[in-house]
Amino acid sequence: MKALSLKQPWAMLILAGMPVFQPVPNKDPGAAAGSTRVEFSGKVRLKDIENRKWPLPKSFEVPQRVYIHASKTFDKLALDWLLEKGFPAFPCLMLFSDRVPRGAIVGEVDITGCVTESESPWFFGPYGFLLANPVGYEKPIPYKGRLGFFEVELPRV
Repeated sequence: MKALSLKQPWAMLILAGMPVFQPVPNKDPGAAAGSTRVEFSGKVRLKDIENRKWPLPKSFEVPQRVYIHASKTFDKLALDWLLEKGFPAFPCLMLFSDRVPRGAIVGEVDITGCVTESESPWFFGPYGFLLANPVGYEKPIPYKGRLGFFEVELPRV
């Protein structure tokens, strides 16, 4: 099966997403009148697009299931991007923990197409691979990544 390597936190955002918080009226007796607080909504916003500078190869058949490989490096600009988009700081910071798996295959996802425009909050192009049906692995599989799509043969368990 093919694999695609991504820097963290993007790999984890595809597989686990970002918790969605919503403002609610603050009913605490000591709170200022009209103040609000945020609560977890019970929903998660999955990263549904993988941005690339190149389109899917012409030989790539869609839909196609691929492994998600988390590279050994973090995208240092990702935290600023996530905060600018209004994602909550604490969950964003957790994505940069040393406990976030790196240098491993961490899950799989279907690539269903490639776009140059999208309403998705995750799209910033110029190309976006459309993603669906992510599954994260309980135990990451150590594996060396490569650029572009690469073939991976994992032993059957």
